[in-house]
Amino acid sequence: MAQEPILTARRLVKRYGRVTALDNADFDLYPNEILAVIGDNGAGKSTLIKAICGAVQPDEGEIKLEGQTLNFKSPMDARQAGIETVYQNLALSPALSISDNMFLGREIRKEGVLGSWFRMLDRNAME
Repeated sequence: MAQEPILTARRLVKRYGRVTALDNADFDLYPNEILAVIGDNGAGKSTLIKAICGAVQPDEGEIKLEGQTLNFKSPMDARQAGIETVYQNLALSPALSISDNMFLGREIRKEGVLGSWFRMLDRNAME
């Protein structure tokens, strides 16, 4: 039995004025798969990822996660659904670990007094 994709995007279109940044783009992500999106400058890679993670809304097409149609209004909506985007530059700090960079600005604190008063991080939860 063939495995079904966990995340799909079909016929995504995104226009900025007269410029079409995405033109009927399709995307499949299968369980336990790691993908790299590669292409020429201006090919729509960033726009595709931004559409999947809720940073922009596509003008046409649909995105599904585990068969459910998604309509993210923001990246926070995508994060709550389990979709996280790691950008290749700008927002990363070379002084921090990978997990610290992933949770930058939304760190998980320990429960109780340690987290609320002393602001101690729950590193196990962030690993």
